[in-house]
Amino acid sequence: MKGQEFMHISEFCKGIQLGEEASRIVVDFRMEEEEYARLKKHFQTDRHSFFRQVTGTAGYRQMLLYLFARFAVDAHEEYRIRGIEDNIYFDTFTDIRIWSEVCYRNYGEHGLEEYNWLQEHVRLQLFRLGRLQFQPIAFNGENLKAGQRLVEKNQLVLNVHIPEGEPLTPEEVSHSFLLARKFFRGIPSVYVCSSWLLYPGLDQVLKADSNILKFQRLFHIYEVNEASREAEQRIFHQLETNPDEYGEETSLQRAAKALLCNGGRLGGGCGIYIPC
Repeated sequence: MKGQEFMHISEFCKGIQLGEEASRIVVDFRMEEEEYARLKKHFQTDRHSFFRQVTGTAGYRQMLLYLFARFAVDAHEEYRIRGIEDNIYFDTFTDIRIWSEVCYRNYGEHGLEEYNWLQEHVRLQLFRLGRLQFQPIAFNGENLKAGQRLVEKNQLVLNVHIPEGEPLTPEEVSHSFLLARKFFRGIPSVYVCSSWLLYPGLDQVLKADSNILKFQRLFHIYEVNEASREAEQRIFHQLETNPDEYGEETSLQRAAKALLCNGGRLGGGCGIYIPC
């Protein structure tokens, strides 16, 4: 595809391995080019207003799937100009497939509900490099010492996100950090992460040799959010008021449910990782 000026939307769907039904929605969606241009400009100039407008439309989840696929296709030109490889492009936009699958799981329809998150991808603010995603941001915490290094407020760091999918093996994690170091040249190798995976209490529901705990141990955890329910959302795919209503299909679900039913908590954590 190198040197290609235009990518067809069906090629994009194939590249991110979007399912057949979801791909059909994208490819067959009918929208006049003038309307697409108007909506894209609206998105670029006032995203909050754009989302309010689109989500007030019947069938908005399918429309958002189509629009974000189009936005991603348009972004390919900027990837090409910057010399970013197509494998990184497709890997980054697999999030559209992932969140389309989550939408189907939660709402019974192919489309997108996680639209706020996906705006980072089409704005080229976030990239997937191997197993992990990275996003340059200004550190918004107070000055913090991690090991022998001082991380200062507003310092440029790399925010780490962990997409759903493959096992979080130490080998894949190490490879991702290596790729990030090469990709983000000029940005110090200081990584921050805010996630349920960094909640210290996970050692109550996971085995000591679990990949999640190995990932967690890389980070100096500087803040814990006991009120976060992200862990419940990710483990059970939905939130219930009464933990007795949670399913028990996996060993993690069974352990987490037992903890919650006994009055325990599953929160979130913020951490910093600075490789030696």
